Amino acid sequence: MTFYDFLWEAVRRPALIMNYAWEVGVSLPQPPEDFYKRLEYVARAVVQILEAERDDDAFWRSRCAEAKRFYLEASQDLREVGVEMEEFRLC
Repeated sequence: MTFYDFLWEAVRRPALIMNYAWEVGVSLPQPPEDFYKRLEYVARAVVQILEAERDDDAFWRSRCAEAKRFYLEASQDLREVGVEMEEFRLC
């Protein structure tokens, strides 16, 4: 499973992103029930996680690229329901 796929799966099963965040020292609030709010939750969480893991190695850059792809798609979906996200600026 790619990191991109992991993030989409985390929208369905938020415990995945919560556990991953905990492992890197990021504390996340409880996820919302609504699908679009969970989508926003995961998109914001991945930014926090990547900031905590920030490194300049090829693995981090690859993971960051997949996260950016997820974030851009999630932002587009959220824009359709009236939620605006900040631009992804990590990588």
